[in-house]
Amino acid sequence: MIRLRNIVKAYGRVKALDNISLDIPLGKITVILGPSGSGKTTLLRIIAGLEKPDRGRIFIGNKDVTEQPPWERGVSMVFQTPSLFPHLTVEENIGFGLEAHGYNSDVIKDRVRWAMELLHIEHLSGKYPDQLSGGEKQRVALARALVLKPRILLLDEPLSNLDLALREELRVELKNLQRTLGITFIHVTHDQDEALELADYLVILYGGRVVEYGDPLTVYERPRNILTGIVFGHNIVDVCVSSDKVIFPWRLGDSVDAVCNSKAIIPQHRIDLVDGDECIVTDKLYRRNYGIVIVNCNGYLLKVAIDIDTLEKIVVGEHVGIDIDPKYVSIA
Repeated sequence: MIRLRNIVKAYGRVKALDNISLDIPLGKITVILGPSGSGKTTLLRIIAGLEKPDRGRIFIGNKDVTEQPPWERGVSMVFQTPSLFPHLTVEENIGFGLEAHGYNSDVIKDRVRWAMELLHIEHLSGKYPDQLSGGEKQRVALARALVLKPRILLLDEPLSNLDLALREELRVELKNLQRTLGITFIHVTHDQDEALELADYLVILYGGRVVEYGDPLTVYERPRNILTGIVFGHNIVDVCVSSDKVIFPWRLGDSVDAVCNSKAIIPQHRIDLVDGDECIVTDKLYRRNYGIVIVNCNGYLLKVAIDIDTLEKIVVGEHVGIDIDPKYVSIA
């Protein structure tokens, strides 16, 4: 277990991390998801030993590593930009860390060959960075990190500068790498799809604080915090409570005893369009594999995720009803 206890880090008056306490399991992929400026990179750098917390302790296993330098922590890090040495070949870039650690040439040769085979880049061994594509450069950066055989691999948005098709391809490769090696991956991203695809455990970081942590599907479909709903782009609406029942304001009617001071978080894909006239379609949006219908329900705009075939039949301006499964309505 990697244990972070009461981690605080500030840059001047800006508090990047605000009393973070977190348990990260070993041998799994933990994804830290949050918007830009939420403290994701700062948290990774503190785990790596590249930054020192103003307050708090870091434990890897049972050992307090807070004061340890990066090279004694058994941690490697892959950055958003590969930052390869331009004057070295792929093979030399991968072996550079081993050489700096004093390994002999035979070990370096064997380890570099192993890492290139692992990342399927043997054919690139003699090329220089300016001869590589973006995806090839990031594979070399991964090989350079893994050749040191770390206990923990930290990934700081390594796919964000790649095109969509390549990002999706490398997500699969990253997951397969972790399963093959069995080491701990801690991956940070602002991409919700990437987080859900990779994560065994999911952390939501917002404003330097951990707002939610757990099983990815549970965090996604049944968030306990409005900030989690914001990160995922869920619908967040006012709701009223009457006799222990949740009433949506567009259905309030004569429920004069209802107390309307709560918020509900509703995932877009947990709303169904049905026959009715309580809402009006104001727009429809095409995504790659699904569609979004925006409906106005008595002044409340809701986003509804539907399949492409159904989206094509929707007419902007038509009246519809909506059905919301109450078990996927989270009250915050």
